[in-house]
Amino acid sequence: MAIPTPIRRHTVFHLRLGFVPLLDSAPLIMAQEMGLFEAEGLRVELVRESSWASLRDKISFGLLEGGHMLAPMPLSMSLATDRPRVPVTTGMVLSRNGNGITLGNDLFDRLVLSGVDLRQPIETARALTRLARKRQKPIQLASVAPWSSHDLQLRDWLDSAGAVNGEDFHIIPVSPVQMMDALRSGAIEGCCVGEPWNSVLERRQLGHILHSGHQIWQNAPEKVMGLRADWAEQHQEMHRHLIRALLAACRWLDSPNNHAMLARILARPEYLGEYFNRNIGEQFPLHPAGGNSPFHPRLHQHFFHNSANFPWLSQAHWLATRLIAHQQQLAHLDMPSIQRIFRPDIFREAAGSLGIDAPVIDSKTEGQHPCAFTLNGQFGPVDVSSDSLLGEQLHDWQASPTVPANKA
Repeated sequence: MAIPTPIRRHTVFHLRLGFVPLLDSAPLIMAQEMGLFEAEGLRVELVRESSWASLRDKISFGLLEGGHMLAPMPLSMSLATDRPRVPVTTGMVLSRNGNGITLGNDLFDRLVLSGVDLRQPIETARALTRLARKRQKPIQLASVAPWSSHDLQLRDWLDSAGAVNGEDFHIIPVSPVQMMDALRSGAIEGCCVGEPWNSVLERRQLGHILHSGHQIWQNAPEKVMGLRADWAEQHQEMHRHLIRALLAACRWLDSPNNHAMLARILARPEYLGEYFNRNIGEQFPLHPAGGNSPFHPRLHQHFFHNSANFPWLSQAHWLATRLIAHQQQLAHLDMPSIQRIFRPDIFREAAGSLGIDAPVIDSKTEGQHPCAFTLNGQFGPVDVSSDSLLGEQLHDWQASPTVPANKA
């Protein structure tokens, strides 16, 4: 168990953080359970929320200081033009990958009968589009929120085949905990959701995982630690202490030796509880190839290795372009705007105090690296995960430093 050495011990400092019951809420849960928050002088109240909208609203109303957030949420909350803006800051990524695109049995069987290579996302998107046009009825899909990586991954996948929104497919928002009921009732035919819900849908024989989010955006930031910007500005040292506690938890989570303990803790009522235990049961592994772990081996979910926690400005810029491309209303923005939301400088300070290295650059060309690679860090070479994008696309943030605003 990794126990951090505090920079300076404080008296109790109370902080309310929200989380949605998913496997990638584990950094907050384990930091609480292992006493990592307390070691950093923080008394954290973890509040379970049933949906991302609920978490967003409570942060907006000041009922929570922050929480486990979808990576696009800080951008969406800070720069929205269709609702009141709430500036949010993130100084670290909590997890990478972990989403799956799962189709209901009927739709999946139709794809299999079409003879398409199920390993090729662009080919399956084309097959699905042909199916929708043949039956003259859009495919009904769901994501967890319009401003989620799940929604953007679904749309990028379907766009790769030239599918037309509203004609070939519809995407509606459904809370992760309601995804199983929506698929079972026939309200949707497939979805993109985080774990454990793809595994639950397979285990309940309601559908099959077709693709991982990793196949659409390799090693994408999935969840971040988001805080109200006013709180983060007022409590800068506490922000660094919070990151230190969560980094220690993320490092612990990447060790398979700890996953059996993690599964037992996640199954407790105050965490994933009935969502996890009732549907998954106490038997592990979930999947034979996965070893003694709650993590699905096809979804490549990880928390720490290869600089997983570094908040790249280029990835924030790329997420903003995807939000705008898919009609999410954001203000006109440029890199200075993004730099106020994603804070690699704060991450470097907090990580460096633990002896954890980080890249010395803030941005890179996304999609350029099909394999893990090495960059210069503050203390020496640092490993960074691969970042391929569907269709071998590149996102050169230097070539497009300004993101155009939506045409409202």
